[in-house]
Amino acid sequence: MPADVRLPVSVAPVAGEALDGYLERLAAANGMDHPRLVNRIRAGGATTAFLTIAPDSRLLDNITTLADLPEPDDTSAHASLPGIDTHDLDPTNKRTWRNVAARGWPPERGTALCPLCLADDGVWRLAWRHPWVTACVRHRVWLLGRCPACGRRFRAHRTPLRPADAPAGLCGNPAGARGRNCPQPLDELDTEPAREAVLDSQRRIDTALAGSAVPILGVLTDPESYLAELKALTVLLLHLAIQPDGDGIAEWAHRARLDRSRSAGGQGARWGLAPPADLMLRGSALAVADAVLRAPALDTAAEALRPWTELTPPTNDGQLGWLADHTTMTPTLARLVMSATAARRRIATLLDHSPTNHCAVTAVPQVLPADLYAARMRGLLDVADRTGRLYASLCLARRHTGARTWAEAAIVLGLPAEIGVKTARACSANVVGRPDRFVSALDELAGQLDVGVDYRAREDVVRRLASRTIWCRRWARAHHRGSHTASAGYAATWLWTEYAHGHIDTSPGWPRPPDHTDRARFRRYASRLSTAATDALSGIAAASAPTRRIA
Repeated sequence: MPADVRLPVSVAPVAGEALDGYLERLAAANGMDHPRLVNRIRAGGATTAFLTIAPDSRLLDNITTLADLPEPDDTSAHASLPGIDTHDLDPTNKRTWRNVAARGWPPERGTALCPLCLADDGVWRLAWRHPWVTACVRHRVWLLGRCPACGRRFRAHRTPLRPADAPAGLCGNPAGARGRNCPQPLDELDTEPAREAVLDSQRRIDTALAGSAVPILGVLTDPESYLAELKALTVLLLHLAIQPDGDGIAEWAHRARLDRSRSAGGQGARWGLAPPADLMLRGSALAVADAVLRAPALDTAAEALRPWTELTPPTNDGQLGWLADHTTMTPTLARLVMSATAARRRIATLLDHSPTNHCAVTAVPQVLPADLYAARMRGLLDVADRTGRLYASLCLARRHTGARTWAEAAIVLGLPAEIGVKTARACSANVVGRPDRFVSALDELAGQLDVGVDYRAREDVVRRLASRTIWCRRWARAHHRGSHTASAGYAATWLWTEYAHGHIDTSPGWPRPPDHTDRARFRRYASRLSTAATDALSGIAAASAPTRRIA
């Protein structure tokens, strides 16, 4: 039959209907086999490649003629899938698909679906193929991404339309030999309610897919920019959620770890190129990202993002370097990240400026003495005193030694680099008040340090004492009845933490790195020492290397 002869029955497309689903309805209305209809629409050299993504213009012309439709656009198949940049995709050259895939989040073969929508009208929605669509706001349920029977995405066939022998009400995915198709009834698929936050974000996404502007930080933004910002932030949140403390902020962190491991590559799934296969994970991450972008102003959005940025792992590139490496820094996201991390960066920036009066690094202990911290710093940090004392020492080391990173500051004090990074991460965002006032208080504190005390020398004294035990036996017989030689390690640790003001984990008194049980036992041991016993311990250390101790 000639290509320009209209079919007996014309079927009106439904707004938002996928082109392949419409053609199947058109074939059913005219009693045509799918292969026959495909041959008709291919007339004149038209191709069915990328049928639902970027259909060939000649194909649209043929469909318009056959179905007696007013114009090609009325087929409800747009020039491309909304939100997907297909400007350089050539339906006649399949190699051009790589141009679309390289931009990230291209539509997969096949489609997700809402069983309730399909049961209502039998229409396959184009939006179900969209990487940003994970829920049906009409029925308030999650979309189903894969058939529970065959394990594949719905409509995952290689032919332009479903197999001719696949009944309309079944999954129908090819299952081997001709005539053997997946028998899963579509009207028997179970659905699961979607959370309200997911539905809220899906409404905004649907608005963008319909071509309307969406507000970001209180400013109306064109749909393409909104989807790009949403994707970039979602990718970043996924990478942050899989960090060790991610479970405390994202209930879907375990899903993200599972999704990341689905790739055979050593680095796991590359979320910047392909979104999570798990629609619930994808929708949950999109919802969090959209909630941040939906904030009325930059400061509010940055406050919501700040707990996430605190999950950034320590790297040589620093926090901003890691964040930039794990997503595309779009204009809005760049502003958000800079604002969310400003508190930490602001402290570091001020510390990196040279103070008026320098103090020697030997006068800075690994952990600031408790009396000095209580007098000058308590109340400036919303953290435990023990952590605040360590952070104050790191700040002094960074301020007075030229160390440019927290890792370098820790090394200057003889601490492991990771202690410096972790402590700064825990404290920088918990500075109470203005950063400049914190640094001013730190400079006043530096003036109170006794420059006559060399803490590096004190550390060396304790190391030498820890290497032998005879002094401890004598001390124990005189001042600590009932102690055994094994307590020499605890005695050395007391000197390390109280005389040298060192970090408890770096004490030379430990035969191995201490755990929380070791630390608890030491604190019980120290609490039982009498004043005479501690004075005698200090005297032993002072006799080994006489120094003047901080009052």
